Amino acid sequence: MILATTLLADDNTTEQSFNGYIDDGHKKFSNYIVDLFSSVDSSISRWVSDSDANETAEQKTISSVDEFFKDEKFIEELEKSFIRLRLGTTLQSKESTDYNYKIRAQIPLSRTKKSFQLFISDIEDNYFVSDVPTISKETNTQVGINFFAPIYKDIKSKYSVGISSLTPYARARYSKDFKADKWLIQPTQQFKYSLESDWSEETDIYFNRALDENSIFRTTLHRKTQAHVAGFNYAVIFSHYMTLSSKKGLSFSQQFWGNSKYSCEVAPSPYNGISDYSTYASWRQHIFKRWISLELTSGVSFHRQYEYEPNYVLQFNVDFYFGRI
Repeated sequence: MILATTLLADDNTTEQSFNGYIDDGHKKFSNYIVDLFSSVDSSISRWVSDSDANETAEQKTISSVDEFFKDEKFIEELEKSFIRLRLGTTLQSKESTDYNYKIRAQIPLSRTKKSFQLFISDIEDNYFVSDVPTISKETNTQVGINFFAPIYKDIKSKYSVGISSLTPYARARYSKDFKADKWLIQPTQQFKYSLESDWSEETDIYFNRALDENSIFRTTLHRKTQAHVAGFNYAVIFSHYMTLSSKKGLSFSQQFWGNSKYSCEVAPSPYNGISDYSTYASWRQHIFKRWISLELTSGVSFHRQYEYEPNYVLQFNVDFYFGRI
């Protein structure tokens, strides 16, 4: 009996020691990332002037709702330092299996009051604005610097210059929050110019409503035009996000996408109706540690390219976060 108790105590001690080692390693690496970014900040801050770009109360509310799911909208507006490593697999009944990894880093320059931000990211060119998988997407690594201009008449401005696939580009993003009864409406407008693909512009309007303290309903309206591409893209997305606890969350989305002059191999004539109907459910959970998240997404898409036959999709993502996110 004494021997069994001793062995059990040894096992618990070993497990605690291992967990403590992992936690200490993550903490040290995160502190290293923050210190490294701070060092870069110190080196650059003497070249720029101070400005102030404080978040509005409405934006803080939306950020807190989105923080658990950490979607593209949340990341675009985040000014904290972090590195995210994503390992993922996408299975589709109409496409081959895709294995990928992506890295994203943001380096806010706090000594300039967060007006400037260095970034490194793998961006997917996607006809939807959310993070769910789609039929066709291209990944480009972008490196550059963001500048958050002072808020002018409640309009938040973000300017970016960088390099994507060795091609320079410039981008401007504007947004403003409107309160309407229980709804928070957030229109955003983005303009981009690239030496390779010329110009593009897109509009997103988010209609947000908190159903309770743990869930939010969002309607997203999207449109985009691009040089040398016929017609314009448009999409409507209805999303429901629920945080079941501090470690678990569930989301549902219904999406409709179309292009005013869409054509494909099975339908070469231009078509201006809806070309894709898709439904997705996503489960997100912290595993082992808060800085490791598992995301499982399943859904079905009915696309004109496949003559509206069902394309079943299953996606696994594991995210590792380092820093202050």
